[in-house]
Amino acid sequence: MAVDSYLELFTTLFGWVFYGMLWDVLVNTGLVYLPFLGILIDNWKEPAQGGEVGHATSLSLRRMEIDLFMALMVVVLAGQPSALTPLNASALSYAPPPTLAEPTPPTATVGTPQSTYGVTGFTGVAATVNVPVWWYGVLAVSSGVNHAVVAGLPTTADMRTYEQQAHLATIADPRLRKEVSEFFTQCYIPARSQFQRERPDTLAVNTLLTTFGQSDPDWLGSHVYRDIAGYYDRLRPIHAVVGWPYSAARDTEYDPASPPLWGKPYCKQWWEDSTRGLRQQLINEADATSAGFSSLVVSIAPGLASEEQRDAVAKTVLKNAPPVWSSNELVRNNASGAGLVNAVGSVAKTGLAAGGIVTASALFSVTMTAVIQALPMVQAVLLLGIYALLPLVVVLSRYSLSMMVVGAMAIFTVKFWSVLWYLAMWVDQNLILSMYPDVKIFLETFASPGEHDAKRMLLNMITTSLYLGLPLLWSGMMAWAGIRVGHALESATIPIRKPALDAGNQGGSLGKAVVGRGLKR
Repeated sequence: MAVDSYLELFTTLFGWVFYGMLWDVLVNTGLVYLPFLGILIDNWKEPAQGGEVGHATSLSLRRMEIDLFMALMVVVLAGQPSALTPLNASALSYAPPPTLAEPTPPTATVGTPQSTYGVTGFTGVAATVNVPVWWYGVLAVSSGVNHAVVAGLPTTADMRTYEQQAHLATIADPRLRKEVSEFFTQCYIPARSQFQRERPDTLAVNTLLTTFGQSDPDWLGSHVYRDIAGYYDRLRPIHAVVGWPYSAARDTEYDPASPPLWGKPYCKQWWEDSTRGLRQQLINEADATSAGFSSLVVSIAPGLASEEQRDAVAKTVLKNAPPVWSSNELVRNNASGAGLVNAVGSVAKTGLAAGGIVTASALFSVTMTAVIQALPMVQAVLLLGIYALLPLVVVLSRYSLSMMVVGAMAIFTVKFWSVLWYLAMWVDQNLILSMYPDVKIFLETFASPGEHDAKRMLLNMITTSLYLGLPLLWSGMMAWAGIRVGHALESATIPIRKPALDAGNQGGSLGKAVVGRGLKR
């Protein structure tokens, strides 16, 4: 039997364990017999109040037979745990949906949960739990319907996985962070200053800007600075860079007779080298902090050139861990001085940026991520509560047939939430593809921290509304249907009870007439 989350593997079993415990308590205390006593009293009292003695006795017996038979049937089907329908831990499994990060996720079972559930928490679950026949059938049908519907829905790429993994890609190594800041100060700033000063309008520059975007000069790995002569091919750092061996042909400022341990590479070498280059180090750091992030970018944008794919990984890391000035001449958040005007300007810019980022972009993104992660857990815990409390519902309903159907609809409703969340995910992915048809723009802006344009906020709002609103809408519809079904079942038993009820009413009328005539005399 399949379930819909890692946690549900264990809450299902524990829920029915608690069901069995509570049922045993009700049996041992004799509370399970109280509904039968109520049925006997009601079916004796109502005919006896208005009918003749002989006629009332036959009516009472007939009604008792009908109600006791129905109550016993409910006890057998939906009350007493049955050895005919055991719920085995080995039969439960959860197959996670494939994602970009995990195209073929392993199936989780109670023995191999693929999580900490059952290992450090929710331990000691029973290997086999007896479940009433009716509720076992409800579980089987609900699980079968869920997975049949999900299998029939079209598949789509999980773009949200990229967003989540992109937020994790950062620079954890302090030495690499220092090296990025040095490259920023000693290579990027001089190159960008030169570019802003010269404003070259050549065919080569325009071709690069057309290919890599007008914002290409605004980041460290700009192709304009790398491929146009006079920028990174000429610039070198002020100090030697650890990891770059001394080269006599390049590092001519040193005495060849007593060369230093490390040299000063050209900025183009420093960035592009395939082994010790800064871009390759950023890619390796992305894979270390966000497992397999570089391969994730390739999966999302297989049509891009490998150069653009590597640039996308490096850009993502730099956005999450932006470089800082490594020169002491510039202070207070890169202001050009320590005066009052510069200080106020820095504080104002910081406040505006923080307000825009936190309130406009991060709010819905963080909320949606937390909601998506929490909803299956809430569903699993709710199902545990439903299973555990069913014995009380069965007894307090006086073993009603309508209770069986309403209870089954409640379980089916909650379990069907998984299908609605899959539908919400499908809608979300297609909206992303529609709003970001250019994969380059998607890679650069969709997971960018602080990116808070209207499309991004609209996507997050719609997705959050779908994940929360669809289950609420579905639950409301099923609550209405459940009430209807309960009333329909009660109405279906009226033809069986109607002769007895009519006879009782007629007997009551006759009794009143006899009493009235006696009083008149």
